[in-house]
Parts: sequence; structure tokens; C-alpha cells
Amino acid sequence: MKILFAASPLSIVTDVLAILLLGLCAYWDLRYRKIPNWATLPGIVLGLGMNTLQHGWGGIKASGLGLLIGFGALLVLFVLSWMGGGDVKLMAAVGALKGYPFVLSALFYSLIVGVVIGVIMLIWKRRTLRTFKNLFMVVGSRVTRLVPKQDIDREQAQKIPFGLAIILGTLWAMIMGYAWSPITLAGL
Repeated sequence: MKILFAASPLSIVTDVLAILLLGLCAYWDLRYRKIPNWATLPGIVLGLGMNTLQHGWGGIKASGLGLLIGFGALLVLFVLSWMGGGDVKLMAAVGALKGYPFVLSALFYSLIVGVVIGVIMLIWKRRTLRTFKNLFMVVGSRVTRLVPKQDIDREQAQKIPFGLAIILGTLWAMIMGYAWSPITLAGL
């Protein structure tokens, strides 16, 4: 029986750091509805450093690309005021710690979790019909002149803790990544 891949001590430390960062940010986001810079910025620096130590030039490229993709993908939503800056920096930290292409999986699963959380919150607060009516009116006002121009009332908009979606989506991506590793697929 030949082992195709063995986790190095530094990769295990990086995973543990990522999980600790996610746990800390989950607590902070649920309790205070903010994700602090003092948690995300060290995560970015540690991610860049750990991946450089572990993989050299290739590690810093993967980590830097993960950082840029994680930051850039959510920066657009921040500029549109659809999410907070802490969420953007948390995804950047995930990208720096876990690198590219992992950050793409984390983004994908985070968006799925975010939609599920949003739908659950709408149902829980009994705003489903009103939200879909407002969505139809806003989209309809942009697409056709038959509906008077509508804007989103930011004060009445349902806000979801997207940091929680990032945390759960990243953990989901970590689990899926390990479940579909070459070792598992090879039957070892």
C-alpha cells in the first residue's frame, strides 16, 4: 500500500489556524455582528507566511492569488453596500491561508450557505412574500418602463450574517476537499 499524499506538519498547522480563525470570527459575527480586523489581518499575514515556508515561491503565488480572489470577489458586494468590510477581509484571509484554487470552493459553498441562511431568515421573519414582491418591482423597474422606478430601501432590507456563511462554506469546502482527496479516490 503506497501513500500518495501525506500532510506535512505545516499544512496541518495552517488548517488548524484557519479553523481557529473561523471559530473566532463566527463567535464575533454572531455576538457583535462585526468581524474584527485584529482577527482577519493576522490571518492574512500568517497565511502568506505559512504557505511561503511550506511551498516556497509556489506557496506565496497560491496564497497571494487566493488572497486576491477572496478579496476581489467580495469587494464588489462591499462597494454596493451589500456586505461589510469584515466579510471581505475574512474571505481574503481564507484565501491567504488556504490558497488558490481552494478559495474558489470556499466562495462557492459560502454563497450556497448564504442563500440558505437568507431564505431561512425570510421565512422565520415572515418577509418572504414582501421580499419577492419588492425584488420583482425593483428588477421590473430596471427592465421595463411599465413598472415605476423602484429602489431598495436599505433600512428595511433583511441583513444576513454573511460572515457566518463564509465560515460554514469554508468548513464545507475543507470537508469536501478532504473527502475527495487523491487518497480517498485511490481507495487507500
